[in-house]
Amino acid sequence: MKKTICLLFAFGVMQLTVAQTAAPKIICGNELFNHWVANKYPSLQSAFHSTFETAKSAGYAAQNRSPLKVKVVVHVVWKTAAENLPDSVILDQIRVLNEDFNRMNPDTGNLRSIFTEAAGNVGIEFELAQIVRKQTTTLFELDLLGNSLLSELKNNNQGGSDAWNTDEYLNIWVCKIQPTTLFGIPIGQILGFAFPPNGLNNWPADSGAPSANEDGVVIDFRAFGSNNPNPLQNPAGGGNLPVRGRTPVHEVGHYFGLRHIWGDGGLLGPNDCTESDGVDDTPFANAQSEFDCDKTKNTCDVVETYYNQDMPDLVENFMDYSSELCQNMFTKGQADLMRNVLMGPRSGLLSETRVQNQSNETLRIVPNPTSGWVEISGISISNDMRLAMYQFDGKQVSVETRIQEHQFRLNLEGMPAGPYFVVVSSTNGLVYSGSLVKN
Repeated sequence: MKKTICLLFAFGVMQLTVAQTAAPKIICGNELFNHWVANKYPSLQSAFHSTFETAKSAGYAAQNRSPLKVKVVVHVVWKTAAENLPDSVILDQIRVLNEDFNRMNPDTGNLRSIFTEAAGNVGIEFELAQIVRKQTTTLFELDLLGNSLLSELKNNNQGGSDAWNTDEYLNIWVCKIQPTTLFGIPIGQILGFAFPPNGLNNWPADSGAPSANEDGVVIDFRAFGSNNPNPLQNPAGGGNLPVRGRTPVHEVGHYFGLRHIWGDGGLLGPNDCTESDGVDDTPFANAQSEFDCDKTKNTCDVVETYYNQDMPDLVENFMDYSSELCQNMFTKGQADLMRNVLMGPRSGLLSETRVQNQSNETLRIVPNPTSGWVEISGISISNDMRLAMYQFDGKQVSVETRIQEHQFRLNLEGMPAGPYFVVVSSTNGLVYSGSLVKN
């Protein structure tokens, strides 16, 4: 059985500059925060191991491989116009999540043949329930020496956006995360973080997120979506980092209980080949990738029990920090663990919930499916509302639209058959969304 260690949450970090003259270095953000978290939540140290043992022995995945649907609320908390990502970017990120978690991503063929049999289909489908937009004057920065885990981002009264019920919705907050400093020294740019499962029976109470309304995923606005118009500069030089929507895939993996494949060993120091992520089919590695795609790496001279041989580093895995152009897979073990977590401690996400906004208004689309006219009602529709329709790849499409008797009417005649997103936005900042199928 592989060794496991404590993890409360995991961060995507571009670089750590330990002194103003030091060369840029890419590290795992969890190494930076692990000591801080352990001091604040000491009970987690002894509880983490049994969590993974319970998840692996639960057997949910072996019993049921049907698709598991999760509703997602995306909170766009913005200060400048660039941070207020358009609907097309949000929808594109949902597409990327669905492709990557169902092994439908077009780059699956880039996986080396030695790992083909280990590649897994998680079977989790993500459905966008709502886009919530909130303009703010707040700057969001993690305080390493204090108690801030960007809790203000998740609080309306502090310039953020309140979570929807975190038992029923995966909440993703998108904002500009300020560069992180320690003792006044800039140490890096965090791209995202996520809390692992909350409410496990064998964990102390409230062992996950500090509070229920903080549970979810946070992503820097530049790392969201594969069609993001905002450049993400490589701190090590050489231009911009490629953004393909894999940072949210990585962080949602943490949200469903996955750790980094190199085992999160070390604290601001070297990792080694004795640490593990608790999954048998992810080979040992002594460190994370440095946003590259070096398929020649074999950092641990270890015969893997699962493969019965020494294996190279699995840089194609979503839970490494390799280039987003290189990442293309979860393993079967990772897939089973995430499904176990979703069918266990996060099973509330699977309950039937209505697509609604915080005023309890529901977007109603009938008939659905349809080949002609469709009516959209259920909300207080007025002439100043805007309706947009998108293909699942995020491309906006033109369709005849009318407002009649406080409802939208769309004419889908002549549109290609298939699924579409409908997004209705109001002047008060609320956004309603739903899906329909043209047959």
